[in-house]
Amino acid sequence: MVANPVLAKFGIRGDGVSNDGPALQRALDARPSLLELPAGHYTTAQTLHIHGGTRLLLDPQAVIRLADKAAKTTNDYLLTNANPESGDRYIAIEGGFWDGNNPGNPRPAGLFDDGYSGALLHFQNVDGLRLENARLHNAEAYHARFTHVRNFHVEKIRFSADHIRPNNDGIHLGGNCSDGVIRDIKGLHPGVTGDDMIALNADDALKRTEVRGMTNGPIRNITIEDIEAEGCHSFVRLLRVWSTIENISIRGVRGTCEVAAINCDAARGCRVPVFDEKNPPFPDGVGDLRRITAFDFHVAKSKNNDIALLRMETRLKDFTISLFLRDLDRDQAKNTPTLRLRHIKAHYLLRPGNIRGQTSLNDTFESNAPIIDRLELVG
Repeated sequence: MVANPVLAKFGIRGDGVSNDGPALQRALDARPSLLELPAGHYTTAQTLHIHGGTRLLLDPQAVIRLADKAAKTTNDYLLTNANPESGDRYIAIEGGFWDGNNPGNPRPAGLFDDGYSGALLHFQNVDGLRLENARLHNAEAYHARFTHVRNFHVEKIRFSADHIRPNNDGIHLGGNCSDGVIRDIKGLHPGVTGDDMIALNADDALKRTEVRGMTNGPIRNITIEDIEAEGCHSFVRLLRVWSTIENISIRGVRGTCEVAAINCDAARGCRVPVFDEKNPPFPDGVGDLRRITAFDFHVAKSKNNDIALLRMETRLKDFTISLFLRDLDRDQAKNTPTLRLRHIKAHYLLRPGNIRGQTSLNDTFESNAPIIDRLELVG
């Protein structure tokens, strides 16, 4: 039994065997301003819903695990906010070990099949959200998804997995997210995460299984700092086809990735395209990235492929990259460009090296420079 009188009255056992889902939900439905969960193993066979005005504080040894076959539908998660339609305000989740148990909760086989999206945590229509000091483990797809979330703070999140899955983003922002901080995010062992560590997807293939429940729309005013991983898929994705992504600061990225340090490919590399390449939404391409700064990268490729570390294939304006270091001693794809610009029309200025010029929709510009002191993509 849990040695805590507040939780004991709800019948929470924390023994790792009992289904604590109904009891945990009763505790959340009591709408406490603070709900503390001590060390223990809590298994739930249902989605937990947290209400606005709640601070959920978990002991570092508090493990919340999704039971086998608990997640079957699009609206199933380990945890989500209680009122996605009307909205919730001021939710804080701190601490704990959140286990998605992906072997026991697989996605459907097809890319567009109905069923579990694979999202571990999902937040929709929240104003004022904190997620910090938590370990997210064995997510079937995205570890934490956000859409229509404003004024949020995500810090000191660790990702781990016994079973690494594809399309396995870490912190995933969908459309209509703004005014947020994502800081101190790490993969704890090689290969984690199995997809983007941080994804800002203003536009996406919304009928795809793992994307259902998300929306398209602008993403604005986001600070991303201190990201670290070894052998992750990509560090940061900025995916925009129609909706604007603007005022984004990225700094302090360390480690190795299979694909890209920054991926702005408008989903050209994905199995499900988001737009028709023969009929792009704008005469000069796709996307609308504005006022993006990327600073202080020390990275390398962990896999030999032909994708550039800086993959720029989206319309952009005022995109600045500085103090970018490619560690060739660790790099597994030394012949792959550090930077590739294509499918866009942009002026560029690279210092040092005195490279000046412009690229058009019909041109490709590449650089193998291991150090980019400062690159300004003017647009």
